[in-house]
Amino acid sequence: MSPVTPVPTRSAPLTARRTEYRPGLLVLTFAGEIDTLTLPILKHELAASPPGTTVVDLTQVAFLGLAGARVLAAAAELAAADGGRFGVVANSRTLARLFRITGLAAVVPMFASLSDALRELLSAGMQNAAC
Repeated sequence: MSPVTPVPTRSAPLTARRTEYRPGLLVLTFAGEIDTLTLPILKHELAASPPGTTVVDLTQVAFLGLAGARVLAAAAELAAADGGRFGVVANSRTLARLFRITGLAAVVPMFASLSDALRELLSAGMQNAAC
């Protein structure tokens, strides 16, 4: 008889780290899983973001549920409406596929690295300021 592996009933904890590189430039780094149980952490951190440029680093996230993806889309739309910039860093093929399949890729800019996100979002902000 093979050993029985218990089915987890709780998600992996989600941790968030806020790094404000300068006023108006915030990087939120998440680690763990973003699902229904940890969604309030994501919502809280995004709601507390100052105006300007917000980059959400998901490179240490093992799972992102559809509800979490919707929260990211709403945050991107809110940032755009307020004249800010918003982007997600994810190097997971699974997350990229989720964004493509759900249409979120059209709403939430996704980058392969933090440096790519900062370069693109900050240069877009400088172009907007020059107009």
